[in-house]
Amino acid sequence: MRTLFLLFFLFTFTESTLAQGFDGVASAIRNGDAGSLAQNITGNVEITIKDTEASYSKAQAEQVLRKFFDSNRPKSFSIAHQGTSPEGSKYFIGSLSTSNGTFRTYVYAKTSGNALSIQEIRFEAQ
Repeated sequence: MRTLFLLFFLFTFTESTLAQGFDGVASAIRNGDAGSLAQNITGNVEITIKDTEASYSKAQAEQVLRKFFDSNRPKSFSIAHQGTSPEGSKYFIGSLSTSNGTFRTYVYAKTSGNALSIQEIRFEAQ
């Protein structure tokens, strides 16, 4: 019985931690906070902004995201759809309203231990 309780607690804690991490990613986008968003990047990340796509290191990604948010001040952000793959990867699709228009936003992340590691971010003009 103790083992069952321990497994339940570990699963619940891990799911809660990952959910909070993804909430933090959405909050960083909502606030235009490139630094907080970059904290969830390990290794390289694919970033697409409008029609420009490239792979960046964490430091480069933070600069690219900062430049995007400086040019496109967020007004609001809402998640339209989110999901989890059987392997534990997570994604969400949302709508980011900015000072220069609305962007369909896509974020894909893999779990790394108890943390999320963003693999891809897309901001596509609507």
